[in-house]
Parts: sequence; structure tokens; C-alpha cells
Amino acid sequence: VLCAVDLSGTGDHALEQAIRLARRHGARLVLGHVIEPIPLGAYPDIQPTSSDLEIRPLAEKRVEERAGPIRDQGLEVDVRVAEGQPGPELVALAQSASADLVVIGTKGLSAVPHLLLGSVAESVVRRCPVPVLTVHPDDALLGESIERVVLPTDLSPKAEAALDVFEAWFGGFERPLVFVAFADRVPPYLEPFRHEALEKAGKPDAERARIEAEMQPIVSRLRDDGFGTELRVVDGTPPDAIPALARREQADLIVMSTHGRSALMNALMGRTAQRIVQCAPCPVLTVRAR
Repeated sequence: VLCAVDLSGTGDHALEQAIRLARRHGARLVLGHVIEPIPLGAYPDIQPTSSDLEIRPLAEKRVEERAGPIRDQGLEVDVRVAEGQPGPELVALAQSASADLVVIGTKGLSAVPHLLLGSVAESVVRRCPVPVLTVHPDDALLGESIERVVLPTDLSPKAEAALDVFEAWFGGFERPLVFVAFADRVPPYLEPFRHEALEKAGKPDAERARIEAEMQPIVSRLRDDGFGTELRVVDGTPPDAIPALARREQADLIVMSTHGRSALMNALMGRTAQRIVQCAPCPVLTVRAR
């Protein structure tokens, strides 16, 4: 398990999640920290590099201070420090450490600043070839028992990547209740009236029936593997409907696939996975579809 350590309160909360997961799975824990480039003009009289200011030894010391108490708990812990842009460097650290999972904190910024300012967590979610668990500052810590999980699907073959990881993750542990969810987008004006209009006309909701039929193989697969499963078709766009469902069902975790598009494509196409990560009321495990 690679945990991104940014020496902040948000990073420390993510680190506690990573410790619990490493203990749960008997995994080696790697604390990864990236020293960012110093902006030009930050020091008008000089243009220092991180080496000039001896930042690397200071950063390594701070990360080691976090590693020591974890080793005292009996976990195997490595420390890795890199320099550069945090997103790409953290992905490179995950690959060099042969990580099975990356854990990273996110501040959950509002939509507009999040889009304008960017996010290290967003970059890692988009680029990382292994699953990424994003943790918000207010998220409850994942306990020994994870009881309720939301598993969104868009019914594409790529959505099965999250299903595969979910079964692998929980195969040797408890069987949480799984809410297999599909966000049914309808024209905005029609949304408040759709179900009432169909009921008044005495007509079945054929589109919803079709969606539920396409979701049944996922439900059947999970039930065959011993998971309690409920099917949910919820109105709205995924960034709105999936976090709302997780909040309503008091989910401990959301597990979902991400297509890992480029930053430009994500901006043009709505960045569904990133926006769910941003708005979710609980940790989100994203799995990049191959």
C-alpha cells in the first residue's frame, strides 16, 4: 500500500486509513512524499532550488517521524521521497514500489475552484494504473468491518474493472451489502415529472425496466459470490446521484471504475469519476479501466 504523505492534516487522515488497510491485508506500507518545485519569485533576492535550501533532508526527516510509530505497531514501512510534480511522481512511486493500492487525501474542493486549481488526487486518480483510495478530511475511518458499499456502473464493459477489484478485495473478508447503482440521466425539465407522468398515463417505465435488466448479470454475479446485493436506479447525473445514494444508504465506501482520460477530455466530458470523488460522503476506491 502506497500512501501519499503531504505533511498536512488531510494527508495524516489518509495515512491512518492506509495503516488500517495495510494491517487488514498484511501489506507492506510505503510512505511516499514529493518535494514540489519552488515557484519562481517566491524568494525575490535568490532563486533557490530544493537542494540549496536543504529541503530534502528536512522532508525525509518529517516522513520518517511518521514512519517510526507505525513500525512500532509491527507494520513493515518504507519511506520514499521524490522531487517534481506531485501527481506524476506519486504514480511513478507507486509503480516503482509495486504497489497494489494507492491511498491519498483530498480536500474535496467545490466544483469551480477544483476545476481551475487542479488537484493532486485528481491527477493520481486519472493516471494511476492501480486502484486509488481517496480520503476526505471528514471521512469515517474504515473499520475492521466494511458493511455497506456503493458500486456504480454505466453498463459499459470497462465498468467491470471495479467489480473485479471489489471481489478481490472482499473475497477473503466479510461480505458487505452492495448497492449496484446506475444514474439514469433524464432531460432536466422532465426529471421532476417523469415518474408521475408515466404513472398517470398508466404506462410502464420501459427505459428503467431495460436498465434493470442489463444490471441483473452484475447482481447475479455478486449474489453467487455470497454478497447481499440491492439494485438501485437513481435519477440524475452520476456526480449528483451517486454521492446522494451513498449518503442516503450510509455507505462506508464507493468502488467505481474510471476511464483515465486526459485532463482535457475529462474537462470536456464532465470528469464523472473525479467529481464523484470530490463530492462523496465517504472514501472512494477508483479503478482505472484497462
